[in-house]
Amino acid sequence: MKTIYLAGGCFWGTEHYISQFEGVVETTVGYANGSVKDPAYEQVYTDQTGHVECVKVEYDEEKISLATLCRLYFRSIDPLLLNRQGEDIGTRYRTGIYWTDPEDQTIVEAIFEEVQHGYSEPLAVEKGPLKCFYPGEEYHRKYLVKNPQGYCHLSLSLLKSAMIYSQIVKELRANSDEEKKIVLPRFFKTGKGLYGEGDKFLGVIVPNTRKVAKRHKDSPETVLEMLLESEWHECRLCALLILREKYRKAPDDAVRFYLTHTKGINNWDLVDLSAPYILGDYLVDKPDRNILYDLADSPEMWKQRIAVVSTLMLIRNGQFDDTLKLAERLMDSRHDLMHKSIGWMLREVGKRNEEILVQFLDKHMHEMPRTMLRYAIEKFPETKRKEYIKPSRP
Repeated sequence: MKTIYLAGGCFWGTEHYISQFEGVVETTVGYANGSVKDPAYEQVYTDQTGHVECVKVEYDEEKISLATLCRLYFRSIDPLLLNRQGEDIGTRYRTGIYWTDPEDQTIVEAIFEEVQHGYSEPLAVEKGPLKCFYPGEEYHRKYLVKNPQGYCHLSLSLLKSAMIYSQIVKELRANSDEEKKIVLPRFFKTGKGLYGEGDKFLGVIVPNTRKVAKRHKDSPETVLEMLLESEWHECRLCALLILREKYRKAPDDAVRFYLTHTKGINNWDLVDLSAPYILGDYLVDKPDRNILYDLADSPEMWKQRIAVVSTLMLIRNGQFDDTLKLAERLMDSRHDLMHKSIGWMLREVGKRNEEILVQFLDKHMHEMPRTMLRYAIEKFPETKRKEYIKPSRP
């Protein structure tokens, strides 16, 4: 069990919001980091004690990480406001994250840096070791559970999103398979220095993730953002499968969301199960394909793969030019996963027009990485494959 202390304005709302997330075991409202020992609420209310309304959060790090908790916390505050959240004003309503375990400092500071990137002004959120904490009075504890119509500075939409997100995570975890929890991290190369380093798995097979996504296809975008920020691979996949459903009704909105949340699309299956069906399908009847080349020119390998794999839907509609141009543009990629994705797309072109593929191979076979070439010629007869395989690059 781990503990972190979160100050997010009125502790009624902060406690109610944080307590909904799976992995949060217990919450306690109270007063932190002031100069008066064991203060009463009436003393804290004067803003003369130095205390801040705060929530002690005890959580199971096997179910929810500190990083995820911090990201969810930041969703509940305006991080630029000093001594104010919503209509609540005063130093007791300042925001902050306080730790008791020194090892938590690195994680908290990394999240602060991540959040700061989204703002030009400095964050007004405190961070540091907890100095002191005194539990609040009984009538403050679980206030909004005991008084559902009581005051809350947080929006109803945020609280609803938290409930939906929590339900999705619970449903995914209910489909967890112990054997898959062991196998999937190896399959997706999560070891140190590998492409999936740090990715975590609940052990849910894709068909079951699809079922959860369909049940929650009408979830608001905030829920999808929460899922895409999760450390759990299946949560991010579920978000993308929900987005595929949303694309059917509102393609412009779905593509906008997709392109502004690529950070969470960070493994090959997440790309392959989303890019063709969202961005690729969207571009089929669009003459402007510049976004593909912008993604391809990114230093981030997953964005490059999004660009390439998106063309699958173009290929299925008889449009090959962008695939061939991207293959040339990314020919020198050092990533094996890019070699595989480009070779795969070239093979798809060849399945529909072998002559075009042959022309491309004859022009580039001496510079193509061996994996890319092997994938591209996989459907050729053996004798024809041998004509190409020797001259390829290592």
